[in-house]
Amino acid sequence: MLNAAVGVGLVLVLLVTVVPDRLARAGWPRRAPTAGLLLWQAIGLSAGLLAVEAVVTVALAPSGPTHAVALQAVLDGQGRARWWSLLAAALALVLVARLAQVFAVSAARTLRARAQNRRLVDLVATRNPLLPGTRVVDHALPLAYCLPGLRPRVVLSRGVLDLLRESEVRAVLAHENAHVEQRHDLVVLPFSAFGTTFPWLPAVRTAQEQVGLLVEMLADDRAARTCPPEVLARALYKIGSAGVPSGGLGAGGNDVLLRASRLVCPPPALSWPATAAVAAGTALVLALPALGLLLPLVA
Repeated sequence: MLNAAVGVGLVLVLLVTVVPDRLARAGWPRRAPTAGLLLWQAIGLSAGLLAVEAVVTVALAPSGPTHAVALQAVLDGQGRARWWSLLAAALALVLVARLAQVFAVSAARTLRARAQNRRLVDLVATRNPLLPGTRVVDHALPLAYCLPGLRPRVVLSRGVLDLLRESEVRAVLAHENAHVEQRHDLVVLPFSAFGTTFPWLPAVRTAQEQVGLLVEMLADDRAARTCPPEVLARALYKIGSAGVPSGGLGAGGNDVLLRASRLVCPPPALSWPATAAVAAGTALVLALPALGLLLPLVA
């Protein structure tokens, strides 16, 4: 099974080096943000499973020619061990524990920061009867963001209200409500966890940036259903790259010019053949861990 482990490792390397860079350079995800997000999620999930699978395959290699045979031998107490297989088994346990810790710690940190910001907003913000469900903070900077969750908050600053026209404020609120209703925070969370834990990996940084961009495009598209796209584009341009508190999702950002251009001149939707190709590619990426389990049968 060592040959199978090498094959799984090579697929993993390809999945975390070449694929993210090519996908980030592709133009079609901006035409179909939902499909792009699904593919990014498939890449992240399969990469994690393949990493565990590779070291588990090495650990089981001395006990049998396939995963099933080797695992049965281990369960029956007849498995064989080598120093390198024991090392691989320990590495597998460490890897699984590390991945679980990453998600647990990141989720707890995000939820804690979001709860603190929510309490602060409730303490210092006021309600505007003309903007139901919205909190207004007395700050000169143009800030517009939401704190998603079971008790979401949509927050605008006085600077936004002074800067934007009424129609632009409505467009920004539609954008933030899209984040809240579609729970984009749950989409971003796994990639934020990886980004916090492995900030030195280019693929992780790329995935985090691209997922954040696609989530914002999804909210833009949702808002553009209820307000003129050019109005939202103008509002985004005015807000600019204003920061967002930890745990929040904002209308602004470093990519506002790209998003505004996309709203004013929307790209054509993907054709049916292209959509089918993306769906097939996503399914293939998701199937890679299962195919890796079958690799010893042909290796």
